[in-house]
Amino acid sequence: MREIDGNLTKELKQHTSTRKVGKNHGFKVKKFRELVEHVAKLAYLNKDFLLFYRGQKNDYRNKADSSTFYPTIYRGDYVLQEELDFRFDKLESASKILSQLFKENKIDGPSELRRKKFIQWSILQYYEVTETPLIDLSQSLRVACSFAQLYNDQPSVTESQ
Repeated sequence: MREIDGNLTKELKQHTSTRKVGKNHGFKVKKFRELVEHVAKLAYLNKDFLLFYRGQKNDYRNKADSSTFYPTIYRGDYVLQEELDFRFDKLESASKILSQLFKENKIDGPSELRRKKFIQWSILQYYEVTETPLIDLSQSLRVACSFAQLYNDQPSVTESQ
């Protein structure tokens, strides 16, 4: 079986390395088109990989100063077990209320919604009802960029097109 290795573009190699990518600060671009071009080059060099994008307004870093991608339910410097239990209890309560509301309002799919926690959680996450153990990833660069600039008062990449 052949080994699959990731490759960086020339510009990204000058900025970081595959071993230190979480430690480096973001690779700045000025225009959405520039971002699309960098991503296209990266995709071309990594044909064996599916690229997913995360749109967030902040670079969340841990104590070792590395970027992190924790779901909201686990975010915090040091989340105690009691806090995690509370967050999961809150998620469970919100899930039950959501299922009940679907049933009461005769919305299609209440039985499937009751059986599949991930569907409940994704709805609760989308509407920012409570923290969930899910992470929003997208295969759409445009979707990720729109989430990154949502509620962000700094100039965005797409605004300078």
